Amino acid sequence: MRRQVRKSGNGIKVFSFDVDGTLVSMRFADCVWLQGIPEAYAAKEGVSFEQAFDFVKSEYDKIGDNRVEWYKMDYWLQKFGLSTTREELFGKYKGEVEIYEEVESVLKVLKAEGFKLVISSNAAIEFIEFQIRPIRKYFSLVFSATSDFGAVKKSNGFYTRVCEIADVKPHEVIHIGDHWVFDFVNPREIGMTAYFLDRGRSRNRNIKGEDDEFVISNLNGILDKFRKR
Repeated sequence: MRRQVRKSGNGIKVFSFDVDGTLVSMRFADCVWLQGIPEAYAAKEGVSFEQAFDFVKSEYDKIGDNRVEWYKMDYWLQKFGLSTTREELFGKYKGEVEIYEEVESVLKVLKAEGFKLVISSNAAIEFIEFQIRPIRKYFSLVFSATSDFGAVKKSNGFYTRVCEIADVKPHEVIHIGDHWVFDFVNPREIGMTAYFLDRGRSRNRNIKGEDDEFVISNLNGILDKFRKR
């Protein structure tokens, strides 16, 4: 029997999803940033991969993830003087894109029940679109905090903009993601319902007892939780 969720009576119209760590693993992004670029730099400079990795990583750290440049592939290719392109790097590691096994079946159920599905991610839009190609058909809207709004974190303002563009009220949205602050705390502060996706069951955060019911270990959990609402 197909798993169903009840749409009527709960007021939810939109399901919003993070990408890295939620829909796809970090494998592809890690390969591009931590293998592909250091390898290209090593070849250009005639140094070992280890030397190139240390240098590239130190440059990443100097910029830091609080600056929008940190997320921009073209910025780093130019900074390191690399002739390789983003398309070449993506093509080289396309086999590393890993969509978690339960993702498509969950999206299919939600879409069939009439919910609008959107992506709300901090990743650059080119990373999002490349990785979600097999499941892109399920999503009506794709939002990148860095590419669309020039923001480096998914703040309360980011989620407010998402709701405005999607033409829904915050209480009509459920967001699911794997970052405790940016995917759980912040969307809840503007009135969204949020679920924290803890695939590794890390429990390395301070969960209050009343929040524990909003923690799931995979996306199948959202169907179970939602049916109980």
